[in-house]
Amino acid sequence: MKTFVMRVVLALAVVHAGAEAACVQNKNPSRSTQMSKEYIRDNNFRVIGSIDTLADGRQRAYDANFRSVGTYDCRADRTYDANFRTVGNGNQLVGLIWEAAGK
Repeated sequence: MKTFVMRVVLALAVVHAGAEAACVQNKNPSRSTQMSKEYIRDNNFRVIGSIDTLADGRQRAYDANFRSVGTYDCRADRTYDANFRTVGNGNQLVGLIWEAAGK
């Protein structure tokens, strides 16, 4: 259990660091069309979701069936669910993916 918690904390830290870098890096989004994808895996290394970083720095999370589960806006530092209701401050996309996976 302790290993599982440490993995989740590490995954959240990596996603948050990536979001901060993307927000700082893409101050002028008109010049950048870069988009990246990060896969989130469970303890058995099965893909349970993914996070796309858009050119403007926002991030969008999808479950394993490619349904949108939430969006993170780095400028506002807020996470929104699939219905654009505020989930909370900071990047909580990994938590939304785990919740959608039923873990």
